[in-house]
Amino acid sequence: MKQKILVIIFSGLLFACGSESRISKDLDCDSDGYPNLEKIEDFKKLYAVQYPDNWKTNLYYDKNQSSIFTADTTKQLTETMMLDITHVSNKLELDDAFILKFKKGLVNEKLVETASYEFQFKDKEAYFSRAIGKKRGFDYQVLNIFIKINTESYMTAEIRVFGDSIVNQRLCNGISLLEKIEF
Repeated sequence: MKQKILVIIFSGLLFACGSESRISKDLDCDSDGYPNLEKIEDFKKLYAVQYPDNWKTNLYYDKNQSSIFTADTTKQLTETMMLDITHVSNKLELDDAFILKFKKGLVNEKLVETASYEFQFKDKEAYFSRAIGKKRGFDYQVLNIFIKINTESYMTAEIRVFGDSIVNQRLCNGISLLEKIEF
């Protein structure tokens, strides 16, 4: 009897570890990720991420936020992606008013939203948006994710890719890094 229970528990753990996020499923990601990752902690020590050790990373902070921005600067703009993760010390309500304000911001940036939804990210309430646009003569796509950490803070993650070469793969690579975040 104990063996059956252990098999069931082990099988459940394998399934849970192998499951991918809703975003990964929606983008049909099959990313192996990056080698040589290094753990980077934000200035205020509120969260940590893992990025390839050869990427250029900048930390920023002020009274209300702490941000980690990274990109692979060894590649051309149209071959890489940029990832900006920011912890904000402020309330966030993922309600209709927030969504309307966010969508107006996209329009102001001349972006066209192609997908959006609310979901759970690491057991936290979250909102996802994918949009397309043109900047500096390049087509580009941007994924925005808002994650409500608690009643007093939230995180934003933005993944940008320029050009039209292997766009989905680069977005998936960004998602694979985002999924490694430690709160």
